[in-house]
Amino acid sequence: MQFQYDSGFRRCAFFAVLVLAYVGPALADEARLSPIRRTTIMTAAPEASLRFYRDLLGFSVEYDREVTDGGQLALISPGAKKGRAIALRQGAKLGGSVGLSWVDNIKPRATACDDAAVAGAAAMLILTDNLQAVYAKLRAAKVPFVSVPVTYDQTRGPTDAFTVFDPNCVRVAFAQIQNETFEQSINK
Repeated sequence: MQFQYDSGFRRCAFFAVLVLAYVGPALADEARLSPIRRTTIMTAAPEASLRFYRDLLGFSVEYDREVTDGGQLALISPGAKKGRAIALRQGAKLGGSVGLSWVDNIKPRATACDDAAVAGAAAMLILTDNLQAVYAKLRAAKVPFVSVPVTYDQTRGPTDAFTVFDPNCVRVAFAQIQNETFEQSINK
């Protein structure tokens, strides 16, 4: 009896491997992905986030709209009755934009931003052609800093960078690659 079960199991396993070998690559070829179009940040304070990204950093608002569609809200927070979707862009290219999402059942942060890295926390990198000017502007606005400017070596050469917290405790790093023009840096 054990032998029959074992040989039947082996036949099923062999068949499953054959099916996966045949179907697997076809499925992978059918599912293409675009570059990341937008990174969306959940925010309990949309106006504070707009002051940071729009007013301080100069992002333009693509749209700012109320969301009441249950299906769209379910993608973000099941049970929400209304929300707000904001899309901000820096530059004209597709991708690289920041979304802000607020829903009526969002839980505000219980603690202040913590310098210690937390699993699952988001971070972003923004390149600049004048790191000192960005640093001075954010310092004058009393934005909370994670790090002061540092220089480190990477595959593209020495890089100057610093990191701040946005109003949602997302780490936003600003960097300038010393051996590249701004255009070279953003086109790589």
